[in-house]
Amino acid sequence: MTAAALSVQLILMVAVGLFAWRAHIVSGDFDKQLTALLMKIALPCMIVRSMSGAFSWEELKNCGQLVVIALALWTVTFALGQIAFRLLGGGASARIARFSMLYTNFTFVGIPVVEALYGDLGVFYFVVFLVPYRMIYYSSAEPLLSPPGLEHRERTLTEKLKGWFSPPVAAVFVGLLLYITQWKLPTPVAGVVNALGSCASPLGMVLCGISLGKYDFRTLLRPRYLWTPLIRTLALPALTLGLCLLTGLEGELARVVVIFTALPVASLLAAFTIQYDPAQDSQFEAAATVLLSTLLSAFTIPVWAEVLTVCYP
Repeated sequence: MTAAALSVQLILMVAVGLFAWRAHIVSGDFDKQLTALLMKIALPCMIVRSMSGAFSWEELKNCGQLVVIALALWTVTFALGQIAFRLLGGGASARIARFSMLYTNFTFVGIPVVEALYGDLGVFYFVVFLVPYRMIYYSSAEPLLSPPGLEHRERTLTEKLKGWFSPPVAAVFVGLLLYITQWKLPTPVAGVVNALGSCASPLGMVLCGISLGKYDFRTLLRPRYLWTPLIRTLALPALTLGLCLLTGLEGELARVVVIFTALPVASLLAAFTIQYDPAQDSQFEAAATVLLSTLLSAFTIPVWAEVLTVCYP
């Protein structure tokens, strides 16, 4: 898919969700219910479907390499986030910037983008790359976003296990088992998995638009909230691409890693901030960061996709 076509597709699919919310076609907790449907059914089906190809030792080796790269990238972006946190004085803006350095909207924007650009093999590599991120993501949100001195409840082992082994993570292991053994699902079951999996990408982008529809654009579109989205969508992908070229990472893997860093800030940033930080200003800034980074990414992701075709023809 060309960069221009991808940009138009991203904007139109987000616009569908935005229109659905603003026109009251959907309302209330519909976005939460759709999120649950996507995360627990459609997305796991998509992951299993993406791993249904013929077995290759080279692809399996690449998967192991991607897990190592994911852990290394998390460490690098955490260090950069800590630097930003210190430079910004450790307040709400600093906490939001640190979280934004680490986590992108890898599910509802990332997977549709990777599927559109690189097909099933790209999705296969991408979902494997995401396993360490998914296992760290939910447990790290509270310490990263909570103001100092705020008391937190200790999470139970069951809660920790639910975060570590969410349905998408479990689907990766199921998909890998089927991929390595080359066991085939019964034809009717495979048909259902493929049909449900094909819904994940378009519905994910529509859900993104529904989430944005809840915001008042006029109050959130302020220049002072642009710095973190610009770093997220421009500076971090540039740094990552440079590291990929410097280390000689092969094209198929580099494309997945760079696109991951070019994605907008994780959409749950706003929800996590509401949950862990009672200050209205913090919640407002988190919402603005999500909105602006998502709008920016509709234009910057196609640019990075085009840059990658030049660097990795």
